[in-house]
Amino acid sequence: MSEAFEELYQPLPSIEAYLERIGIAKAVSPSAAFLDELIRSHQTHVPFENLDIYENGLVPDLGIAALFDKIVTRKRGGYCFELNALFAALLKAIGYDVQPCMGRVLLHPDPRPLVRHRANIVTIGRERYLADVGFGGPMPPFALLVEDGAARSDGRRAFAVRKHDDLWWNIGYAGNGETERVVLSVCDVPVGEEDFVPLSFYQAQAPDSVFRHNRMTNIRTESGALNLRNSTLTTYDGPEKTVTEFESEADIARLLREKFGIEL
Repeated sequence: MSEAFEELYQPLPSIEAYLERIGIAKAVSPSAAFLDELIRSHQTHVPFENLDIYENGLVPDLGIAALFDKIVTRKRGGYCFELNALFAALLKAIGYDVQPCMGRVLLHPDPRPLVRHRANIVTIGRERYLADVGFGGPMPPFALLVEDGAARSDGRRAFAVRKHDDLWWNIGYAGNGETERVVLSVCDVPVGEEDFVPLSFYQAQAPDSVFRHNRMTNIRTESGALNLRNSTLTTYDGPEKTVTEFESEADIARLLREKFGIEL
């Protein structure tokens, strides 16, 4: 491993501080049940957000110390390359067997979708699970067994794993009576943390990157989710959806502070 990437593999500064950030009292022995708890708690406490990129044109620092400072100490969020990297460090510190994986976002039709997502595959015994806390689209609030036909539901949203080929697995989603649609595809090939550095740089700097031109912030709530895109807030409360428009940057800053816990 090049010394240039050592910061990507540093140990987590504090398990206890990270767990406190996501509302969990203490770590217990690695299990599928505790992995589910970690995923859901992470999604309800740490927002997906691209504000450093959108507001200031910054390239996120993917070093563990920098991510810990941003997400845990300063109580910010991040996008997939940040959130799932730090989450992987937490899982390893607890004792899980974790392998990062690449993914393609398939929310919208695209004949040649780029690899622009990072998630994690966790091995527990003989089972392997997709563990994702950094997807800006419909995201399972639990681990998904990486097995063809595996499916889970929380009562409102259903997720399924479908084998695409020898390397790729499609993640299907159906919510509120919708027909299942593929929203994500992940690749079951070993990669290193350094492989995400150029992918993150592209997403932060490419002229056509959606992250450069759109303010995106969302967080799971106990009854649904909050999603801010540019100046539009969509509130999902069970089956109900409410859309609110904000006119001023001051109002948006207050919204970010009060609803997402983000202080810019």
